[in-house]
Amino acid sequence: MQILDTVAGLNIDGLTLVAYCAAIVVLLLLFWLMYRIVLWAKNMPKGAFIMLAVFPLISLFPIPHQEIKKIERIKQQEIKAEDESGEPPV
Repeated sequence: MQILDTVAGLNIDGLTLVAYCAAIVVLLLLFWLMYRIVLWAKNMPKGAFIMLAVFPLISLFPIPHQEIKKIERIKQQEIKAEDESGEPPV
């Protein structure tokens, strides 16, 4: 038996309802965390500068060439598998 047959006129089973609630909780937690970071940055400007200096460094690390080759090979295999199966493209 489903936990709730209808919610606001929509058929939503229990698992979907749990997933929606979990997504809402995660979003609220994310907004709260960002709010706390802003408050911390206002009180600790030196720490905020350090944090702002560290975050862009994450994007400086290059993706290894081997990983790029793996991804390209996987894409080619997927294209070949779709061509062999004869299914129309989606």
